[in-house]
Amino acid sequence: MQARILHLTDTHLHANPDYVMMGRNTRLSLLALLEHIHSESEKPDIVLVTGDLTHDETSKGYRDLRAILETLKAPVYVLPGNHDIPKLMHRHMNKGQVGTQRQILIHNWQIVMLDSTIRQSDNGRLDDSQLQFLQHCLGQYPERYTVICLHHPPLPTGSPWLDTMQLENSTQFLNIIEKQPGVRAVLWGHIHQEFSAQLNNIQLLSTPSTFSQFKPLSSTYAVDKKRNAGYRWLELSDNGELETRVAWLPG
Repeated sequence: MQARILHLTDTHLHANPDYVMMGRNTRLSLLALLEHIHSESEKPDIVLVTGDLTHDETSKGYRDLRAILETLKAPVYVLPGNHDIPKLMHRHMNKGQVGTQRQILIHNWQIVMLDSTIRQSDNGRLDDSQLQFLQHCLGQYPERYTVICLHHPPLPTGSPWLDTMQLENSTQFLNIIEKQPGVRAVLWGHIHQEFSAQLNNIQLLSTPSTFSQFKPLSSTYAVDKKRNAGYRWLELSDNGELETRVAWLPG
């Protein structure tokens, strides 16, 4: 049996439907992306959205995003990014099919959702409560395979300006997970681009934004004009195998 996971990130939705960021309307891009996903033959069992849900940090932005995500007709789990207000997110993103559950069990797997945000900072950090929760989940279900989600990258990704905003205690985090044979992947957003690396048997994966991307390997801020909106599929097999691919919105 397989679990099919859809990973979205960095929607940056705004209460103003005409809001444009990095040259694109974030709302229209998300709607086009979801229409493209709806056209695919295979549907997600669950959806994971890893932060920067809104850009203006408003109640309306969260309510609008929740309504849009509901159209996926699958359970959706969200976590905050540096452009979110966690308390406001929890207030508006826990209704219907959308929720902020931190531990999700599906088949032989668990998905652990971590909050790496630091209020009023673009940087990320997993505080003691987040690390303790992670270790609790890993100890609670040692027989399950694990996917860990957060917003900030836990390692440098090759763009010096973005690498200043990675997880501040990444060494501590990686030391925990590399000792756990059941951990199979870490998913994040924040860097608006596709990225992959390997740590032992753990896949380290960043997913593109649902509207615009930063140019990879750039030393300064730059938009990647060659890439459109993107998303990631993951297939989790009961034997612990994980297959993944990034899909791009045409055009």
